[in-house]
Amino acid sequence: MSSRVINVAVVHDNLLARLGLASLLADCDDMAVRHELTPIDAGLSRFDVIVADPRSGMAALNSLPKRSIRCARVAIVAGSDREWPIRTSLEHGAAAYVVLGESGDEIVHAVRTVYRGGFHVSTCIAAKLAEGLFGQRLTAREEEVLALVSDGLCNKLIAARLDISVGTVKTHLRTAFDKLSVHSRTEAIATVQRRGLLQGEGTESGLLGRVALRPSPQALHA
Repeated sequence: MSSRVINVAVVHDNLLARLGLASLLADCDDMAVRHELTPIDAGLSRFDVIVADPRSGMAALNSLPKRSIRCARVAIVAGSDREWPIRTSLEHGAAAYVVLGESGDEIVHAVRTVYRGGFHVSTCIAAKLAEGLFGQRLTAREEEVLALVSDGLCNKLIAARLDISVGTVKTHLRTAFDKLSVHSRTEAIATVQRRGLLQGEGTESGLLGRVALRPSPQALHA
């Protein structure tokens, strides 16, 4: 445990989560906690650690001085274990990612680790990231195509929406299928849903339900 008090700001768009996290951390003798309301402002740079949801965490990372020797570090505590926000948060500078519902001890440990200059992800997050490491990552265009597939669009409509040829859509789908180790549109949608690979991805009813309303042609030949 650090001999210095850790100044922590809890910035979370869920009121109950914000109050609960603030209460949990305030009970630690080595932490001084303030729970903030959004919007994020540059004043957060005076804190040692910012505990935030993914959206607020990204806003905090964007507001903090980029080349400051002494600058707050961000620990994400989220209600979701979807791969897209995990990767995006860590790639943009978050030092920790923990899922709400983890033990209080793990959240406290994450804050202390971040304060000491380390990095922390909870066990379930580590397993999800490890799964992604075994395959190639989707490109931004492949993500766009899969997102439109999940909305029930056929290849011709996807091509029109993205201003590309139908052949190019099929190429992106074929490559995405290979990366995901799937053989059909339905399998691809199920995989991105399970892993949470797309930005703004909905629930099972939002993804799979939309496609179920529109029968998909076989694989690439829509």
